[in-house]
Amino acid sequence: MTSGKVALYVLALRSACQNPADVNTPEKHVNLVQVLEEKTKEEIKHIHTTGTPKTTYYQLALDTLALCIEKSPELERAATTLAKAALTNSFQFLGHFSVDTAAVASLALFCVYEGRISSQQSKLVGTIQAALAQTTKQILNEQQTNGLLGNIYSTGLAMQALSVTSEFYSDNAWNCPKTLNEVLSKIPEGAFSTPAAASQILPSLVGKTYLDVSSLTCTSETVRYTVINKLIGPYFEYSTTVEVPKGSVLLAVLEAAQQHNAKEFSFQTEETSWGPMVISISGLQGNTNEKTYWQFLSGKTPLEQGVASYKPKDNEEIVAMFSRY
Repeated sequence: MTSGKVALYVLALRSACQNPADVNTPEKHVNLVQVLEEKTKEEIKHIHTTGTPKTTYYQLALDTLALCIEKSPELERAATTLAKAALTNSFQFLGHFSVDTAAVASLALFCVYEGRISSQQSKLVGTIQAALAQTTKQILNEQQTNGLLGNIYSTGLAMQALSVTSEFYSDNAWNCPKTLNEVLSKIPEGAFSTPAAASQILPSLVGKTYLDVSSLTCTSETVRYTVINKLIGPYFEYSTTVEVPKGSVLLAVLEAAQQHNAKEFSFQTEETSWGPMVISISGLQGNTNEKTYWQFLSGKTPLEQGVASYKPKDNEEIVAMFSRY
């Protein structure tokens, strides 16, 4: 993956109350923060040797933002490089100023400016202040008569940036309600139908920014999960207790159990018009000829929702029972 994609995964995992420095896959343990640090070093080295990043300044901005959220020791170096790029008008794409790049850079630098780097480093703070003032001014210069900032797709990120950098522009420099009304008018037209476009505009619509990832209050729920096969030999019954973020769907419980013990709790799903359906657990698969399937229960009560919809409560007991219909 490129550095920017790693940064997005780090932010996504943290926003889902998962630790990106401790990612367990069936194959191995991965520290995504460490991976991001190494890839960011490659970006900076490429700038020093060629004058441009290995990928783009947009990705370096994402890297810096994620490193700031994670309080990485590599943050100062990345922030310094990004701020200098902003001050030398390096945020260009195909010969035009990139609102997207400037917006993400503003979020990243404001994260640092808020205090992620010690206040004793006054020289760096001054550089970041100057960079924030410049990027904010440039974003506002791209304001369209209809309220959009750049184009419809860059507006979501720009709204996030301007909502946190208000000290760098006057009250009448940006007509936020006008921008918001234009964005809302584009939603029914399908402008944000792709996940990437939606992810950039949604935070502003609920008064949030990517910076709020660092202040999430993550609580967990404990679920007792049991799989039982008393139908077809060899019979088995396995139980485990897992913790999942509060509000997680049942599918997250199955995934946590599988990570805990892949041999006993491995499972497979099949996509249906109602969402994913579990077709196999612990190697035992349902069979339409034999009319067998995996039934899920809360205690002794069959669930009416699928694994991607049902949300177990704290201390709930979930049972997967191999059954006949």
